[in-house]
Amino acid sequence: MKHLKYLLSLIITLLLVSNINVYAAINEVKLTTPKTISKDQEFTVDVIFSTDTVTDGFKATLTYETSVIELLNIEEKNNWHLDSGFSKASPFSLDFSHENGLTGDITIATLRFKVRSTVAKTSTFISLEGTTKAKEDETITAFEKVTKNIDVKSTDNTLKDIKVNGKTITNFSPKQYDYAFMVDASTTTVNFEATLNDKTATFKDKYGPKTGVSLDYGENVFEIVVVSASLEEKKYVITITRPDNRGTNNNLSDLIVNSNNKLLEFDSNTLLYTITTHKLKKIDIVAVPQDSKAKVEIDQPKELAIGSNTIKIKVISENKDEKVYTLVINNLDTDIDTTLRDIEIFGIDDDINFEKNKYDYEIMYKAKYKDNIVIKPELNNEDEAIVDKAKIDKDLANLGPGKKVTISVKAKDGTDGVESVYTITFKKDTRINFFLILGLIIFIVLLVIFIRLVLKNKKEKKIIEEKEKNLAKTKRLEKINLE
Repeated sequence: MKHLKYLLSLIITLLLVSNINVYAAINEVKLTTPKTISKDQEFTVDVIFSTDTVTDGFKATLTYETSVIELLNIEEKNNWHLDSGFSKASPFSLDFSHENGLTGDITIATLRFKVRSTVAKTSTFISLEGTTKAKEDETITAFEKVTKNIDVKSTDNTLKDIKVNGKTITNFSPKQYDYAFMVDASTTTVNFEATLNDKTATFKDKYGPKTGVSLDYGENVFEIVVVSASLEEKKYVITITRPDNRGTNNNLSDLIVNSNNKLLEFDSNTLLYTITTHKLKKIDIVAVPQDSKAKVEIDQPKELAIGSNTIKIKVISENKDEKVYTLVINNLDTDIDTTLRDIEIFGIDDDINFEKNKYDYEIMYKAKYKDNIVIKPELNNEDEAIVDKAKIDKDLANLGPGKKVTISVKAKDGTDGVESVYTITFKKDTRINFFLILGLIIFIVLLVIFIRLVLKNKKEKKIIEEKEKNLAKTKRLEKINLE
């Protein structure tokens, strides 16, 4: 043990005394290659030599798979000269020289390659092994073989098949990227299936096969995007048309305000209406669509304010087309005039002598009035009031002694409690007809006189007949006596 310690001490001492430097010479080659390559792609490889000795010679054997890649050219760098010429063979001998020699990290050359279009392999390699020559003493030093493995990515981003609802698209071809066809109107959803030509390809996120995709009416555009292993994208566009056979009618057939009192001359093509009301708090709107499949939405205030109020009536057709009717209500802070200017009655013998503020009238009923009377009320303000003509017609149909005809005048906007009611009572005629009695008396007197004259004439005739009878009898006696 003591001898070993002595020996180590001696060695250390000798090294210190002799001032000897111990180091390892650097002689290393690197190849800079891409990690992945694709069909038809060009790429470069830099040959880098690291040394701490001035070097003026570099010889190496380049090996690569000619079935996968081909060497296009060699570009000399940093005044290095390719003495061996250029060849596309593999293995290929490279012989470089430099007039002055260099040291450090030296880029000797850039090799340009291209990936063949027919490549089927998924990986390849490039390797380099050889020697370097020192300028000072022409020492030849071998460097460690360098091999770089490179993945060959497929550029295939095509599809083998596209199926819609289980059926392959008509005339499908991997290199046809746009398709358009029509489905039945009843088809509401579709399922997309797609088969990749290359298993290393993928579908772009959210652009792959799908199930239960909703179909709108009209054109629906769908995209399937395939991403190759080399990250190149290809888009297939599928346009599916769903016929829209839904109704397009978004017209109203009628617009009724407050219990069927129509305030306006409605036309389906007129979208704006303005009416006037008086102290009205609530309004009832009934909008009747022409198409029973259309929907109606009414946007109106819960309570009308004094002033302008806007009501929107939206009609939505079956195919969702919209039309908006607007009803502007000018709600005035004034009373409504429901009085009449006049009541014209046709078919009676006398006038009723109408007065605006007189509401009850009487007419002596006569049989000839039945089915012959026409009553025409005249409003003081046709914009504010309306007459219930149906009630008048109903009363006239039941006309007779003791019956009434009611003329009801209401607020045209349907305001509750605003009404004027005029009545015409047809009374039974109980008056004594003087002329009828006088005529009856005269008739009776004449009848008596006639009867007396008839009786007198009969008596006189009978007397004459008796005289004639007696005269004849006398003549017969005289004749007998003569004989």
